[in-house]
Amino acid sequence: MHSLRRTRLTLVVASVALLAACSSAAAPPSAAVSVTDAWARSSSATASAAAAYATITNAGPTADALVGASSPAAATVEVHETVAMGSPAASGGGMMGMQPVARVEIPAGGSLELKPGSYHVMLIGLARDLAVGDTIDLTLTFEKAGPITVKAQVRAS
Repeated sequence: MHSLRRTRLTLVVASVALLAACSSAAAPPSAAVSVTDAWARSSSATASAAAAYATITNAGPTADALVGASSPAAATVEVHETVAMGSPAASGGGMMGMQPVARVEIPAGGSLELKPGSYHVMLIGLARDLAVGDTIDLTLTFEKAGPITVKAQVRAS
């Protein structure tokens, strides 16, 4: 009889340990990635485009990547990078342009600042004017953490 109870107790303890291990492994990784200080430049709908910025922090033990963005404030939303266009000699000091990027790495324990002159989010085909003081929803999508939606405050251009 004691042998049967011991076997049952062992099975219960093993089951509880297995469930605990599975539930901790299935915890959402998004808790490791946070988005703060989100803001967008003011713009009129006739301008058709605006830029948005934020600070992304990855407190997790593995790298993640920003792989997309969306917002109801625009028809198309892309992650862009500001780059030098052409040769400096040919363009009298070089011109700056921007290009879409498929992914931007955020290292483990590191951060990425989306800012003017660097990586940023382009809001293309604005649905309305972006007036100073307004807020817009901005969803950043990460390879591992998935989508994170924040309120971006509209600031002066």
